[in-house]
Amino acid sequence: MEKDNTKINAKEKIIDLKDHSSVVAYLEFLQNVISRMGGNSANIKALIAVVYTIFITILIAVKELKGYWWVGLIIALVGMIMDTYYLAFERMYRKRYNNFVKKLNENQIDEKEIYNMNPKNTDLKYEVFAVMLEAVRSFSVIGFYILFIGITILLKFI
Repeated sequence: MEKDNTKINAKEKIIDLKDHSSVVAYLEFLQNVISRMGGNSANIKALIAVVYTIFITILIAVKELKGYWWVGLIIALVGMIMDTYYLAFERMYRKRYNNFVKKLNENQIDEKEIYNMNPKNTDLKYEVFAVMLEAVRSFSVIGFYILFIGITILLKFI
């Protein structure tokens, strides 16, 4: 009987903790950061599409496609790096969010974790770089930028 009461008290404690205003606010902060990083990634894609289109239009207008094809490659690669940077941060914050919710459900929350907005989830010095390398393999990055890189390579041979 006492074991059942302990389980009930633990569940009530978890429910009370989930409803606590600081926990709710922290989760909202993380959700907002995740949304902002996703929005930044989309904005980078839109910007690169516009800049690349302007670049191609200028090259066609001056009839100098072969001489400056490498600029298109640089535009695509810079966009890809910036996009993977924001995608990496989005993934790191999503991981922080999921880990926090998991610990919350298991009643293992440390009060120091609440309002910790550090994107790093490990002590690795180059965690951002490692997550960026992982994010490059994402279809949202490869699928978008391979088109620009392909067009740029075609410009070299036209």
